[in-house]
Amino acid sequence: MHGVNLKLLQTFVCAADQGSFRRASEILKRSPSAISMQIRDLEAQLGIRLFVRAQKKIALTVEGRMLFKQVQGSMAEIQACLETLTEMSAKRRGTVSVAFAPTLASTRMGGILTTYRRRFPESTVTITEVSTEAALRLLQDQDAEFYIGPELPNLTDFEFEPLVKDRLFALIPRNLDDGAETVSFADLATKPVILLDQASATRKLIDDLLTAEGVDLNVSYEIQTTFTALRLAADGLGIAIVPQIGLDMADTSECRAVAIRGEHAFRYIGILTARGYVRHGYSEQMLKLIRQEFST
Repeated sequence: MHGVNLKLLQTFVCAADQGSFRRASEILKRSPSAISMQIRDLEAQLGIRLFVRAQKKIALTVEGRMLFKQVQGSMAEIQACLETLTEMSAKRRGTVSVAFAPTLASTRMGGILTTYRRRFPESTVTITEVSTEAALRLLQDQDAEFYIGPELPNLTDFEFEPLVKDRLFALIPRNLDDGAETVSFADLATKPVILLDQASATRKLIDDLLTAEGVDLNVSYEIQTTFTALRLAADGLGIAIVPQIGLDMADTSECRAVAIRGEHAFRYIGILTARGYVRHGYSEQMLKLIRQEFST
């Protein structure tokens, strides 16, 4: 069976089911001679006779009946599977499934969703707020069409479209502020520092930079969310090191945002998708709005 053309098997099933090459030709919209030729091609590939041909009649051989029984069942299963996939595809075309990094979901998503729902009220949007690592599983399982968040290195099964450079900032409360326009990690080594925990992409970036610079920080608090880190800094409990995109949530009346010096003290925020994933019309419209949001 290896290498047998599936169209030939489809023709065989139709002819066997109808008991006639002529009726099979009417159903498949081909000439009777084309049907007969396809059956001969199939018999030649298999090395067996499938039909006994008489004048205006055909009958299955023993081998033909065996093949018909197996292939007919398989074709029915394939058809059922295709119908299920068609239903899934139709449902998917009306739904946009997006995963966002938590900081972005809380600072940028509201405006995007408001515009999208106004323009496309017939479409459904599902939003999942997850870390980058968790987003990879969602993309692989197609539970999310794309992820908006920080870039991760060495992702061969994914494609990343950068949208904006996201520099690291120190949010410095008044009681710890010496007025510097920028700071380095070395400048912060003796100060109490608030960092996101090690499950975050931001923390991975910070740890890599600290290792490269040979600097140890005095970490007073490890926090899961950027908002909490910013709140603790506003309360004067330490200097929060956060990505620039999270500063939209900062209370700048109590703190001052200062850029961290360093050639590599930044990351890119962008669109992450599974390689080869085919987007539909509503997905493209959502991505268009996201690109517009990050270009301003």
